Amino acid sequence: MFYIVETIPDNQTMQAVVAELLPLVPLVRRNKALRYKHLHGQFCCLRAWALLHELLVSHQFLSAGFSLAELTYAEDEHGKPWLTSSPDCNSPLIFDGKTICFSLSHTANALAVAIDHQPVGIDVEALISKQRVSDQHFLDHTMSAKEQVVIHQSANPQVAFTELWTRKEALFKAIGTGINMSELPGVLESPHAFTLQSIVSSDYVCSIAYSSDRR
Repeated sequence: MFYIVETIPDNQTMQAVVAELLPLVPLVRRNKALRYKHLHGQFCCLRAWALLHELLVSHQFLSAGFSLAELTYAEDEHGKPWLTSSPDCNSPLIFDGKTICFSLSHTANALAVAIDHQPVGIDVEALISKQRVSDQHFLDHTMSAKEQVVIHQSANPQVAFTELWTRKEALFKAIGTGINMSELPGVLESPHAFTLQSIVSSDYVCSIAYSSDRR
């Protein structure tokens, strides 16, 4: 499993990156980026795809000659993207006999990409507000009783909540079902076959879920 987290640059840099990447990405990604009405969304959509391509090539998931324009994809019924062998075909992209799994995420101040040959999920979120952490109704709908104790006893409840939240979302992404609100509070306490790790920054938390079976 490999991943990268990148902070969001200033508007001028975002504009330059969007102008550079729009003609280089596959048509399906270009159209998705242009559906965003704001610069931040366009930038994250395009930059995340370019980072995905960089990761796949640098870690030899794809050959060095595999272009960004060839990195096409489709989405399943839950909106989870998967790489396809061509723009007009929904057969999965296989390289050297191995499947390619990936996950993308972005928030106001960061974007993140993870790749693996097994299911993987990544989520990055800005730190939850103090107001949300103190909202008991919100906590009851998102965290188990044990997790609420951890949050309240933490030296930094905002970080504790955000880490737990990103772990939950990364796990749901790895499983491939999308967030199930009925299972959300206890999902980390239920049996699952994924390893979870988190990266804590001063203003965001990123978590990755990847298969515990590394065969």
